[in-house]
Amino acid sequence: MSHILVVDDDESHRTLLCDFLEQLGYRTRQAKDGREALDMLDEDMPEAVLLDLRMPVMSGWGLLEALKKMPRARNLPIIIISAYGFEWEAELVGASGYISKPVDLDKVRETVERIVGPPRAELVH
Repeated sequence: MSHILVVDDDESHRTLLCDFLEQLGYRTRQAKDGREALDMLDEDMPEAVLLDLRMPVMSGWGLLEALKKMPRARNLPIIIISAYGFEWEAELVGASGYISKPVDLDKVRETVERIVGPPRAELVH
């Protein structure tokens, strides 16, 4: 099942993003840190990952490094969502996009649609 994986240690932020993306018609899954996200990626590869950078256990930077070593994740679009960093830094590490916190939901929609495409018709209610 295709989905967008939202990785953020802040539960309210994860929930906000997932609820918003689901209202748009995307399926979502949540992970509270990079380690949990890696475990989920072993089970089911998403269409994209929305990734916070500063998290306990395994940071977003750690997850990015781990993904570079996974052949099946090489082309996985990563959208960094962080209060720390800049769009040019995201490009340097191979991310497909960058959204600053606090998030602007219109920017989230625009970025996800640009990178992933609009939600597939079978997912829209």
